[in-house]
Amino acid sequence: MKGCIAGLMLAALSSIWVAACGAGDDVVDGTRANCAYGGVLTDCPDAERTAEAACWRLVDCGAIAIHHETNEGAFDWDTCVNDLETLTDDRQRLIVACIAAATCDELRVPGSPDDPREDLIHCLRFGGER
Repeated sequence: MKGCIAGLMLAALSSIWVAACGAGDDVVDGTRANCAYGGVLTDCPDAERTAEAACWRLVDCGAIAIHHETNEGAFDWDTCVNDLETLTDDRQRLIVACIAAATCDELRVPGSPDDPREDLIHCLRFGGER
């Protein structure tokens, strides 16, 4: 009888533990989910390999801003796309592939997203100085 009660208690505790792990309050959707924000990369879809998509990834990861009204020289989405499209094809492919493969943690730098130090975004170093 004691073994049966102990088994039921173990089953009840296991059920509570499983429910607590799957409560849904720790779920993160979107670009900053497990596929983009570090962690184990499993079954993550490949990112599109274009200059626009790479710059959107930087925006989605909180590395750069979409647009700066007050600071025209700031590194934002428009500047990112323009800079990537002026590179030679081989350098552009290398930077885009690096951004697509990097985690959001790796893409954010001091000052992100409003005034990022683009010289510290390691993927952009493949294109030379801005």
